[in-house]
Amino acid sequence: MDEFNLFEEAKQGNKKAFEQIITTYHNQLYYTALGIVKSPWDALDICQDTFLKAYTSLNHLKDVSKFRPWINRILINKCNDYFRQFRKTVTLQEIEKDCLTQELSEDNMDLLKSLSSLKQEFRIVLVLRYFQDLPIKDIAMILDCPEGTVKSRISYALKELRKSMQTLDKEGIQ
Repeated sequence: MDEFNLFEEAKQGNKKAFEQIITTYHNQLYYTALGIVKSPWDALDICQDTFLKAYTSLNHLKDVSKFRPWINRILINKCNDYFRQFRKTVTLQEIEKDCLTQELSEDNMDLLKSLSSLKQEFRIVLVLRYFQDLPIKDIAMILDCPEGTVKSRISYALKELRKSMQTLDKEGIQ
């Protein structure tokens, strides 16, 4: 079954079709949430809340071709709810203790550390663009902002990420 028909079936209440959607999008959404909230357990909760909200709101989706940006918008809203609810910051030490990071290389740890040092608005655009490989147009739709804003946030975030990585490299040399 192609993706369009799958969404239509799910929209009409077919639970098996929605389960297939979950299977298809779970990892993608999980890693997006993980890149934003930096906690694997919270990222799983956010994904679960996202799929629940998507399931209960599926009949509000008018154009099923916009499913991916729509579900990503729900995910971003759930991440924002998480930050509002807990006002929580995760320290690097907490991330390092996490079992997922034990398998990461030193370069990936540096990237994760640098990414986590960015403000949330910049971290979100990088995660959507480079981890989910979303086009600028879709990111703008998800974040409800102009494409130019998305481009400038990506440009600024990459510049800050480079600076942070260079600083880490210099610290590692000394």
